Amino acid sequence: MVAEAQYGGRITDDLDRELFITYTAKWFCDDIFKPSFTFNNYTSDYNYKIPEGIEIQQYREAIETIPPVDSPLIFGLHPNADLTYRLKEASEMIATIIE
Repeated sequence: MVAEAQYGGRITDDLDRELFITYTAKWFCDDIFKPSFTFNNYTSDYNYKIPEGIEIQQYREAIETIPPVDSPLIFGLHPNADLTYRLKEASEMIATIIE
């Protein structure tokens, strides 16, 4: 339902919609609630997983532990992706200041 109606219905490009359907099939499944589930197979400083329990406070505590900046590794990107992004942002900022 998420892939086809709620979000997928708003995606106008066919290839983007197909990619979104693929992502939802992989990540929106019962396995994500298992304690052994991980969102990626890469070594990371933080293990992203669904919090155990049903109390709001448990979710708030879990949210507080999430790092403010995600490693490119968790998205399947090379660590240099972050460097490339930051260089691009800095270049755009300098160009804006010069204008």
